[in-house]
Amino acid sequence: MLKELRCSNLIQEKLEFNDGFNALVGPDDGANSIGKSSVLMLIDFSLAGDDFISLCSDTIENVGIITVEMDFIFKDEKYSFSRSTNDPKMVRFLSEKGMPEKTIDDYRNFLKEHYCFPEGGASFRGTVNPFFRIWGKDNYNPNKPLNSFPSEPYSNIKPNILKVFSFYNAVKELVKEKKSTDAKKKILKGAFDEGYIKPLTKKEKDKSQKRLLEIESEMETIKNSIENYAINAEQIVNDENLKLKSEKDVLLNSLVHIKNRLKRIEVNLDYGSTINKKHFEKLTAYFPDVDSLKLAKVDQFHSGVTKILKAELREEKNLLEDRIKSLEIEINSIDEKLLESVSMLDKPYGIVDKMLELSVEEKGLRDQIRFKDIKSTIDTKVGILSKQITEKVATSLEEIGNTLNLSMSEYIGKFYEDSPVIPSIIFSETRYDFSHNDDTGTGKAYANMIAMDMSFIEKTYLPILIHDLIVFSNIEDHAIEEIFNVYATTDKQTFIAIDKLSRFNKKTKMLVKTGEFLSLDSKRLAFKKSWKKIS
Repeated sequence: MLKELRCSNLIQEKLEFNDGFNALVGPDDGANSIGKSSVLMLIDFSLAGDDFISLCSDTIENVGIITVEMDFIFKDEKYSFSRSTNDPKMVRFLSEKGMPEKTIDDYRNFLKEHYCFPEGGASFRGTVNPFFRIWGKDNYNPNKPLNSFPSEPYSNIKPNILKVFSFYNAVKELVKEKKSTDAKKKILKGAFDEGYIKPLTKKEKDKSQKRLLEIESEMETIKNSIENYAINAEQIVNDENLKLKSEKDVLLNSLVHIKNRLKRIEVNLDYGSTINKKHFEKLTAYFPDVDSLKLAKVDQFHSGVTKILKAELREEKNLLEDRIKSLEIEINSIDEKLLESVSMLDKPYGIVDKMLELSVEEKGLRDQIRFKDIKSTIDTKVGILSKQITEKVATSLEEIGNTLNLSMSEYIGKFYEDSPVIPSIIFSETRYDFSHNDDTGTGKAYANMIAMDMSFIEKTYLPILIHDLIVFSNIEDHAIEEIFNVYATTDKQTFIAIDKLSRFNKKTKMLVKTGEFLSLDSKRLAFKKSWKKIS
């Protein structure tokens, strides 16, 4: 608990606090701007809050650097700290050797630990901040009593409420598992988006599975072929070679025939030349009776015919030459196959290559199907976890709502007589509703909010409440008296600001005086001076 606060800037430099009810008392004339809210905000500052820096900037501007020292008592042991407005992110741990300066987060963790927050509980400030209702913080709207600030989203409020009521651990494991599953889903989606894995539709998956069966059948056939290969290879090669040799003989015969035709064509083309007269004269030397003139005329006739057929002969020659080249290519191809067939006796490359090709295709298809199944599993799991989280949260919130409603009913019954209207709170997945039901009076609405705060003090590990004067301003005096009696019954610390004490009964006056840690009035200002503008 917070035992003592020291600040040289205050009118009363040392403030001592009780274990339970603590009161800051203002004057009977209700004078404002004397520093009541600023002192409560300074207590908030000593409890690791940040609002004093922004909401009390005028105080800092007029007073200067403000340093507070605070003592806490936990299990009969005192711990002391110091924090200053000129460096609010750092806190000096005065009780530790060397008085080291640590971060505000270290200080908050210290408070969380020593106020005995459970494992997995809310943060210290997350727990207390909604219930430190001080002027300027805007968290005292009785219609939205769980908002730390007016626009706080329910997505922040809901998990915090679950944590404060110690329901979050059950949800936490589901949330953790869902987060992990979402991460896997994101990685898998990235692989699909980048093209590393081909996403399959259901129709494509069915087609791929059908192809896998075909591949398995082909691979089984090849395996059987490989097993029988050693036995059958020589016979296969011999049969194949005989077939190739037969094809080669046919091609060779065709080649010889075509070459002979080509030779005759070439002779015919050469024969087309005119024979010189000298050749016939030489012939008469052996055959005196030969008519050389007649021979020349015959030769001349044949040359004429050859010239007429020369174009056809040349065209046929080209065709024959092309055919010869084609036959030679086919013969060379057969020769290569004959050489390959010999090597196949020891190295069945074709079969092995086909096996490898099918294996690669099989792996690709299996990966696609496997990732399709993984994606389906992950999507299903995310859906199941989301549903489980929603159901668990809904069940927990319903139980929290029932607990608060029952507790608020009891507190309102203490604040008011004659069967007062009971407020109710309902939590849903997307919002919460705090209803004042049939009693919509302003004072009753604030009393309902106080009843809710006291329910949190009683039912959770919330260790402290701070209620500024604004919380009580519209509540009837008799109800305030009962509220103060309730504050005094809790062993957790409550801090309030109140004025016009004379309006209350004697018992309430004594109660407030017993819990008083500071009194202020227009002459006794919290920070010793006034900087109000005079109009």
